[in-house]
Amino acid sequence: MCCNCQLLDVSFNRLKQFPEDWSLLYHLVELKVAGNDLHRLPKDINKLRSLVSLDVSDNRLDQLPEKLAKLKSLRQLNIADNIIMQWPSNFVKLQAKVEVSSSVSLFT
Repeated sequence: MCCNCQLLDVSFNRLKQFPEDWSLLYHLVELKVAGNDLHRLPKDINKLRSLVSLDVSDNRLDQLPEKLAKLKSLRQLNIADNIIMQWPSNFVKLQAKVEVSSSVSLFT
């Protein structure tokens, strides 16, 4: 994988999981993985420290990792059309700094 990529769009590729070496993409600014078959985001997603925009819409995510809130550069998060049942305890803190797009009630 390319370490200097700033944009990676692997939307609608039937991905079921992230590749093992995905964390080498620490220069990523925008990551689009919409329309796949992802059930989980990597627990160490905070390694993508330059990430500004993350689109994980239209997958099968049922939870978000706690470390998502540690992405200090993150400003846009699209989680629409997932089945998220468990929210990270620090999600309110994340919402305060990030524009979150969601098609579900965030706190039911």
